[in-house]
Amino acid sequence: MQLAAGHEALITVEEGAVGGFGSHVAQLLADEGVFDRGLKYRSMVLPDIFIDQASPEAMYRVAGMEAAQIEAKVLAVLGVAVVGLRA
Repeated sequence: MQLAAGHEALITVEEGAVGGFGSHVAQLLADEGVFDRGLKYRSMVLPDIFIDQASPEAMYRVAGMEAAQIEAKVLAVLGVAVVGLRA
């Protein structure tokens, strides 16, 4: 709740599927009325596809959960086209 109160946006990233940690966070935030105050929230989870066993790096790439993709999600949620400049 402290993170939600002190930030414009909150993004959870997990190696699980829909219904996991991010869903629990969203439920808590909703129950506490945080979304009513304008918090932007997104949850990044593994996609519902088969991912061949490989190195963690390769599997994150397929899942769309590499650092660059997480950064892109953060910037999109904040409406930032370039770091330091709002869209």
